[in-house]
Amino acid sequence: MMKPLFVNYEQFGAVGDGVADDFGAIIACHEYANATGTPVKATDGATYYIDGKKRHAVIKTDVDFGRAKFIIDDTAVEDRRSPLFTVETDYTDFPVEISSLKKTDKKVDFPHEGRVMVSVSNKNRTIYIRKGLNKNSGVGQHELFIVDGEGNIETTLDWDYDTVTSATARRVDDEPITIRGGIFTTIANREPSFYNYYSRNISIKRANVTVCGLTHYVEGETDHGAPYSAFLNFGSTYNLTVRDVLLTPRYTYYTASQVPGQDVPMGSYDLGGGNSIKVSLIGVRQTEDIMDTRYWGLIGTNYCKEFYLDDCIMSRFDAHCGVTDAVIKNSSFGWMCLSLIGHGDCYIENTSVYGRAFIFLRDDYGCLWDGDITVKNCRWQPVSVDGDIFAVLADNPGDHDFGYTAKMPRRLDIDGLEIMDDGADEKFGVYVLPDYSPDPEENAKAPFPYVPTEKLRVRNVVCRSGREIAVCNTPELYPGLEVE
Repeated sequence: MMKPLFVNYEQFGAVGDGVADDFGAIIACHEYANATGTPVKATDGATYYIDGKKRHAVIKTDVDFGRAKFIIDDTAVEDRRSPLFTVETDYTDFPVEISSLKKTDKKVDFPHEGRVMVSVSNKNRTIYIRKGLNKNSGVGQHELFIVDGEGNIETTLDWDYDTVTSATARRVDDEPITIRGGIFTTIANREPSFYNYYSRNISIKRANVTVCGLTHYVEGETDHGAPYSAFLNFGSTYNLTVRDVLLTPRYTYYTASQVPGQDVPMGSYDLGGGNSIKVSLIGVRQTEDIMDTRYWGLIGTNYCKEFYLDDCIMSRFDAHCGVTDAVIKNSSFGWMCLSLIGHGDCYIENTSVYGRAFIFLRDDYGCLWDGDITVKNCRWQPVSVDGDIFAVLADNPGDHDFGYTAKMPRRLDIDGLEIMDDGADEKFGVYVLPDYSPDPEENAKAPFPYVPTEKLRVRNVVCRSGREIAVCNTPELYPGLEVE
């Protein structure tokens, strides 16, 4: 008997009328596909209803959702943390011996076959100790990197590890998986507005995955609800590409912060994840206006390396607990602007940013960028021109221990930046570098002093208003700064 070219959900009992619960048939279809190595193809024109029961479908083969529709009902859910689809690997993590590790190391030595993704941690050191309304006690030092079959480290390392308390590796999948198409609609939850994140999503935990042509809508949001951790969610992945997708930002809901008496907006996302290497977002769009402040940012990430964005239009790009080596090209970011902390080289080209700064270095994590930033032929529309404006915005008076030495970009190179400050009052200044501390002398004596930029190169920066652009407002904050 010949192996079928593909299997569909109807073969396993799906109705596809948008009323009958089809998720059991969907799960069974993928179980068969995984066991036989067969692709799955949904039926164009069908509408599959997914109820709130705790169960999920495992994807290990190519999937073509096509023009089929999926209704995800989150109004009555048994387990909000349970994903709907998980893209999984057949490989498992195995322990490896690494006693210590330096950022300059180029090789490790432990038994393995092929390319592996290595996870190391030092539980004795705490990093990313957050400050502000969402303050927390940080996380244990950790990161991922890729090692080839000969033991060569292929990925930039962020930290030195005097001690490695845990180290595991997992084989990188050689065969790629593609998930194509599909029109998904989530009927939003009506839970109280607390930090009880929903993860009813597509969760990608495998290397070499491409998601393309997918659409996700959200319906039924009210004046309250629980936040979402992202409909397309990734973690422990390598070489993930998300291409030509349309996603929906979530309403912004508020809850009590860590500071008594003050509420804080909850991050709620449709795309995001962490602990991943080589993530490419190409042609990502959102359904709502990127300047509509009712909606939270489309994306949030943590602990990612080798991040690439091209031709994306969304309300913001935000690296929470760090990104290492980022390229951002031909994109537009809305009212929440371009928020970064991280390491390595960040290259931004032909990109438009709307917000309080062209680059906002997140103050809740110390405004850290341990590396260089290059800006080329970009545009910036300040959200307010009633006051001094700063192309790079940072605020760190040196009074908080973030678990690392907080640094501004070592070198900032700007070649081509148009500041669209039409109608600005000429009495206010335009500056490249920020006033990161209110008192230069106090910052120098602070318990955790911020390390300022060492080298600045600026060319072809102009204001539409005709205002002159200065390096900084408070030169005392930048002793020894080299300026071209």
